[in-house]
Amino acid sequence: MKETEQLDKNYSKKIFISLLLVTLLVVVVISFSFAAFIKTEGGISNTIHSGEITMNYLEKTNGISIENALPTSDEKGMVQLGENEYFDFIVNTKLVGNMKAIYEIAAIKDEASTIPDNEIRLYLEQEKSGTYTKVMKPNNFIPSPKETKIGTPKGAMVLKRVVRKRGKKEIKKEKVTKTIDNYRLRMWLGEDASVGGNKTYTVKINVYGKTE
Repeated sequence: MKETEQLDKNYSKKIFISLLLVTLLVVVVISFSFAAFIKTEGGISNTIHSGEITMNYLEKTNGISIENALPTSDEKGMVQLGENEYFDFIVNTKLVGNMKAIYEIAAIKDEASTIPDNEIRLYLEQEKSGTYTKVMKPNNFIPSPKETKIGTPKGAMVLKRVVRKRGKKEIKKEKVTKTIDNYRLRMWLGEDASVGGNKTYTVKINVYGKTE
């Protein structure tokens, strides 16, 4: 009788240990899957660990397009406010601890565009204290020869690269540090551009980023 009871106890222990190992394995798998998910990088919205980089805009599309436009000087193009002449967007960053956020604002040319890159002018501003100021001077569309370390794809044009870090006083606090950057992009046909025909040019704006 005692031998039977002892065998039952040993059997119960083995079952318990087996169930415990299976449970631990499931927890490890779930944890690993979650870690793999939150490390995903790139795109308009990017969330990694406790850092976050997101892009928001009010227009129906995240970009700007011109069609059959007339050549315009940089002086006039930098202040134009007509329909399809500018694009406003916001980049938000959220950080905790001693993390650092890095993001790039990139213009991606639509393949259907028929205007040469050297005839297009792009101009980026950032809002500070209620006023938009120059971030990137007027420039032609210049495609990147290769993908950047941040993840901006080959063929896109990097308009601005931003690094956000928390100060020592902020690091001591457990609260999240939030930063809101308001940008305005303008695009026009350069004053030396040729005219005639059905000419169009479209760029989409994406934000690529990562946290460290």
